[in-house]
Amino acid sequence: MKTGDEMKIIREVSNQAEYFYADAVKLGNHAAHALKASHRSQMTSLETIAESTLKTSDVLDYVKKQTARFPYWRQGFPQHSKPDEGFGERLKNYLEGELAKRRDSICSTRLGIGDKTEADQQERRRIHLLLMRQFIRQMVVQYEYEVSTGSKKRES
Repeated sequence: MKTGDEMKIIREVSNQAEYFYADAVKLGNHAAHALKASHRSQMTSLETIAESTLKTSDVLDYVKKQTARFPYWRQGFPQHSKPDEGFGERLKNYLEGELAKRRDSICSTRLGIGDKTEADQQERRRIHLLLMRQFIRQMVVQYEYEVSTGSKKRES
């Protein structure tokens, strides 16, 4: 990949991060409500996996595993439009759904990356992972802020 192309990808991912910041805040608040400060290591592990892996499936598998193992990952959030939807399921749905839509949109309309060749599909997976990393970073920062400040007002 050429340097100019890589810069376009970085710029588009950064732009998308600005658009989904509010969603990351909402999920960070949900995480703070469900996991509390006592399970901080699970959020930092999620961030570490997202930053170190080369596959989106590793991130999704971690979320699924934690959701299956721990009831607090399945805890809903009263301020969310679907108050019974657990944190883990909500996060998984966002990473798989909303971020995949954003990836498809920027690849097709802004970057000119198709989906027919193996190289294009691989590039789309990489961009999806970059979006996941940005989102998880933002969400974990909000989680840390909420559990550290003990904010009483949480929005979904």
